[in-house]
Amino acid sequence: MKHLKLFLLLVIVMIQSNLSFAQHNAGNNGKILLIASNPSINKQTGWPIGVWAAELTHPYWEFANAGYAVDIASPDGGEIKIDGFSDPEDASKYAAWDYLSLGFLKDPTKAALLKNTIKLSAINPNDYKAVLVCGGQGPMYTFIDNVELQKFFVDFYQTGKPTGAICHGTCLLLKTKLPSGKYLVEGKKWTGFANNEENYADAYVGQKIQPFRIQDEAAKMPNNKFVVAPMFESFAVQDGNLITGQQQNSGAEAAKLIIAQLEKDKAKNPTYVLVHGAWADESAWGFVRNDLAKNANVVVINLPAHGADNTYGVGVGLIDYVKTVSEAINKVSGKVILVGHSMAGVIISQVAENYPTKIDKLIYVSAYLPKNGENVTGITNKFLNNKPIEVFEFNKDYSLLSIKKEALPTVVCADCPQYMKDVIVKYHRAEPTKALNDNVTLTAKFAAIPKYYISTKNDYAVPYALQQQMIKDNGTVKKVVEFNTSHLSFVVQPEEFVKTIVSFK
Repeated sequence: MKHLKLFLLLVIVMIQSNLSFAQHNAGNNGKILLIASNPSINKQTGWPIGVWAAELTHPYWEFANAGYAVDIASPDGGEIKIDGFSDPEDASKYAAWDYLSLGFLKDPTKAALLKNTIKLSAINPNDYKAVLVCGGQGPMYTFIDNVELQKFFVDFYQTGKPTGAICHGTCLLLKTKLPSGKYLVEGKKWTGFANNEENYADAYVGQKIQPFRIQDEAAKMPNNKFVVAPMFESFAVQDGNLITGQQQNSGAEAAKLIIAQLEKDKAKNPTYVLVHGAWADESAWGFVRNDLAKNANVVVINLPAHGADNTYGVGVGLIDYVKTVSEAINKVSGKVILVGHSMAGVIISQVAENYPTKIDKLIYVSAYLPKNGENVTGITNKFLNNKPIEVFEFNKDYSLLSIKKEALPTVVCADCPQYMKDVIVKYHRAEPTKALNDNVTLTAKFAAIPKYYISTKNDYAVPYALQQQMIKDNGTVKKVVEFNTSHLSFVVQPEEFVKTIVSFK
């Protein structure tokens, strides 16, 4: 055991410093796009108008809590403005109850999102799993005749992904047509701001607010199925993948329908299960998991005795790791694509042997690729001719293994930026040695599963020569892609990494 080798080093805990990855497992489910109005002027009242706060903040909250990353776009991009009456701090006190919007607007990181929305023409719809058009007073002027937005909405709708609009944002549907020339909402059940709600709003301010009424215009459309609930009741309806909400109290309800539909749609997308290596945790995948989740389901594993898991490491073995991964894949309907980095190559191999019918393919990322009866320590010792490694530090009974902090950055990620090297050192946690010495049991079941390998040519942890030897010895790897990086290809070249793993067919 004293001769465990440096070359079994795996990815270290990766906690990015930017806010996108600060929360573990945040945004794993992919991205959803909110579309809001650019600022305008109400010609009836002379007021500056834009998006209603609750119709952006409430859906945002629901999507974020469900594990989706959220982007905000507008037809022209740039800063968007909140309708005055929707601001909880407005003198009218009309929305003073809306503490969710108050918190959003008071949070500098969230408020900043309203100052730099993405221009609609710059959006790649393939990056998003759903779209929701927000309401407010602005859309009645900025959306109603916006041909670009109408086309975007139709094109996205035709992909079959959830496509929604709420409140006055649904005015878009009054003129939106399919390529056939038929109105998108013809024969479909949908909703939007109701006449009785317009009556209330007009009476509240003492004048007519809107240039037209959505319910009146919908009544003129062929095969109209526009429906409304009692005034200001939370109400959203779904017809196929079209989801609409009635008014400002319905944004969360519409978002919940979108989330529910996305859960059903998961069967349409491949599922990647990402398994980190030693001295790491699930946040190792923070650089790639959100990008991968744009068009896939992503499950990120946190192994026992790693990261935030409070299991004491002594005695934790391969069987414990395999159990954790197996439980995760068996919760997924259908097959999964199992991805293992470094030491996790041994884990995913044993999982595939145990549950071959659950595995679509195996992807090894600078990983150990064992033969029957091998383990991480044995593979490493054989490669190094049993030469000892000076940078290892064991506890008294050799049940836990650490790496000298001064060696970590160079060995694991010499081409990482300095802040990442600092993170590698800061979050280092002793590794259970038992799992590194536990043998795999592999048969023809494992051999039959398609395998792919990402090899790292500048690797000081699992050397390129060792990677090549394991690939050769296995003999069943369908394709090998080489990266000119250190051990952490998914950190150094995240975009290329995602493109590579999704290209494996």
